[in-house]
Parts: sequence; C-alpha cells; structure tokens
Amino acid sequence: MKVDVLSYGEPLVRLTPERFKTFLKSNSWEVEIGGAEANVLAGCSILGLKTQLLGALPDNFLGRRVFQELRRFGIGVDRLELAEEGRMGLYFLEFAHRREGAEVLYDRKDSTFSHFELKEKDFSLLSQSSLLHLTGITPPLSSICDMNVRNLLRFKPATLRVSFDVNYRSKLWSPKECRQFMEEIMGSVDVLFIKEEDLQILWGLENEGYWEMLAFLQSSYGEDKIYVLTAGEKGCFVLSKDISLHQPSFATEVVDRIGAGDAFVAGFLYGYLGKKSLEEAALWGNAMASLKMSVVGDMPIFDRHFAEALITSSVSGKVNR
Repeated sequence: MKVDVLSYGEPLVRLTPERFKTFLKSNSWEVEIGGAEANVLAGCSILGLKTQLLGALPDNFLGRRVFQELRRFGIGVDRLELAEEGRMGLYFLEFAHRREGAEVLYDRKDSTFSHFELKEKDFSLLSQSSLLHLTGITPPLSSICDMNVRNLLRFKPATLRVSFDVNYRSKLWSPKECRQFMEEIMGSVDVLFIKEEDLQILWGLENEGYWEMLAFLQSSYGEDKIYVLTAGEKGCFVLSKDISLHQPSFATEVVDRIGAGDAFVAGFLYGYLGKKSLEEAALWGNAMASLKMSVVGDMPIFDRHFAEALITSSVSGKVNR
C-alpha cells in the first residue's frame, strides 16, 4: 500500500448550535467531523494525494458515522480500527462575536482513540509512506498516545520525511511540557509548522519580529529543517537553510476559521511532496487556508479546482469566469 501522507490523530465529532444562536438558545445542533490530523488528510486527499489515518474509533453509530465520513472525503481508513470499548471524542463549538472568535469545550476523556495502542501492522506502513504528519495535540491526550507518537518516530525509516504542527493546546498541557516534548522529537522532524501565538506562548517571544522568531527556531533545532510560521492575515513566513520568504495571505470573507491552519498544512505539504518551490508550497498553503475559511466545518471540503483558480488568479491577475 503506497501512501503519500500517513498520520496518527483523533477524529472528533463537532457540535455547533444553529447559525447566529448560542447553545443556551438553540434547539438543534449541527454535526461536523473534525480533528487536526483528519483535517490535514482531507485537504491532502482533495488535492490528489493518497492518505492514511492511524488510530481507532468506537464501534457504535457515532464511530461508524465518522468512519464513513472520513472515507467519503477520500481519507484512507484501512488502518482505522473500530473497537468495542471506549467512546467517541466530542467537542462543542460556539461562535461568539466575530471580534472574540469562538468558545470550545472538549469532551474526549477516555475516548477509544486515547486507549488504543498501535500494532505492528500499523508501523509497517511507515516504510510504504512518503511523509508522516504529526501534531502537538495527540501526545498529551494519554500516555498511550504519547507512546504511539514516539514509537512512530522511533520505527520510521531514514527515508521517511516527517512534518510536525505544534498546534499548542493549553487545555492539554503546559508550555513547559510542550517545549520538553519538542526537544525530544525535533531531531526526527523535517518540516515544522507553528503559529505566531504559539511561539509567543511557548518561548515568550513577544517583542521579536517574524524573522527573529524563525532564526530562534533554526538556531535551536538546526538548519536542516524547513520552518513555517503562520501569522493569520499577515500570511506565512518560511525559513530553510539560507532561503527565507514571506507569502502574503489571500483576502477572505471569513465564515468559519476552525481548521484553516490544517488546510494550510495540507496545501503546503502538497507543494512540498510535489517538489514545488517553497514559495509555491506556501502559496498553496495560503490558498487552501483562505478557501477553508469561506466554508463551514473543520475540513477543507471543496473542489481542488477552486484552489487552482485562486492561485492562477493571484499569479496572473486574471479573474476566471
């Protein structure tokens, strides 16, 4: 089984009140499927990459619903087990005033995923994959999740490239714990994605400019990696050895920001694996993030031609009609 992007992470069921209503007011909740790693794989899949998600879901109607949705969006689920024990991880999302963002409540303790130990057959996929994508969300979910992530990096062949999205979550672990984990695994990482606010929280880099932040990462973890700093409306900044570039973001009418960072990662990895230049990879990342924010839901579910058209119009200045 040849896989372009392999990932290990927990899919979640997202519940959101009706548009323009709160949980206190709404009598019906919208259901979406999300989870950082699944979101990235969905984006990679619509761009034509072959993907595979490792992990487990409960063998009940919620787990089967998620399993079917992931497969429908093109994500490989051959190694995603349906287990008898445990429960589905949930999260509740309430959109607040646009200036304030959104409120999130997680309900994922003791989920099937958090108690599932990867098997030998799962690790065998490492040698059949081009890239392994991991995030900082998964290790702190449980000691088993932490062990699984470390074993994936331990057993990976030297030829397998690894991308890591810090995706810091203060409700899961402290800045010190996250930094320590990164110190231990960064030797295996080839591409690091990190948000501006995460750099500020984890290392207190509040007064430094973007290039100073990237230089700090490079001096801390080595020049042999690609460092990608995302800064919202300011676009993204990329540093790799002696190459540095800034790619401005696209103007976007925001409908739902959740998952925009994951869509960016998907677009960037598409360019990276396709041997495009770092500038092109960043352009694809920004295009995917922009399009994701224009649709409801965590996953960047839209036709890839929308991304192609957005990139073409940005390069040529033309409007496709």
